[in-house]
Amino acid sequence: MFTAFGHALWIETTVNGKKGQPQEVKVFLGEYAENERDSIQNWFSNMKDFQLYLIDPSGNKTKLECQPAGTYFKATFTPQQDGAYVLYIDHTVQEVYGGSKIRYYAQGLVQVNNTNGLANLKQNDFVLQTSAVTAKKVNTPEQVSLFNKTKTVLPKAELTVISPSGWTKKINAEGGKSLSYAPVEAGRYLLEGTYLEEEKGQHEGKPFERVWYCVTYCKDVTK
Repeated sequence: MFTAFGHALWIETTVNGKKGQPQEVKVFLGEYAENERDSIQNWFSNMKDFQLYLIDPSGNKTKLECQPAGTYFKATFTPQQDGAYVLYIDHTVQEVYGGSKIRYYAQGLVQVNNTNGLANLKQNDFVLQTSAVTAKKVNTPEQVSLFNKTKTVLPKAELTVISPSGWTKKINAEGGKSLSYAPVEAGRYLLEGTYLEEEKGQHEGKPFERVWYCVTYCKDVTK
């Protein structure tokens, strides 16, 4: 099946940045719930060919150069103004798996003193929106919604919340409403939004029967 790997692509960075100071960004592929981060040499299909983009608070979009670093790719950028910086990946897997075409998305947000420009997140096709950019506190509910730039209905939509220790909660997201979860421990959580479209076609010369979409976003939680 298209979820055979249980794999996801995600971005990790610190949420609070500073003007004039380099901000490190890491891109991982693996199984977050199992604390598994694949060695780059084992990344399947064309996953190593992803492209990482940065949108600054003014809406300017630039491609960041990524360098291999063992179990992840790394990139840096230096904020030049206050506001929210959006990191984003939109990648289509070259192979068809179990009759499914796979679209991976990953997002990251960096805040420099304020969140001006946060609306630039919606420049991207499929995103996760949360009630705040900064870290949440344990047992404080977090509001999450799935947003697609061109679709109002996301078939078989689901939100998966994965805690630092691997605790996982799945929430039906088909209704299009804001969802809520309450983090039970401190650390870095992975939020994963997915939906599945029954659509047939050809991709890289191979037939597919459906398209699976997956977007990820890491959120930090403090005590």
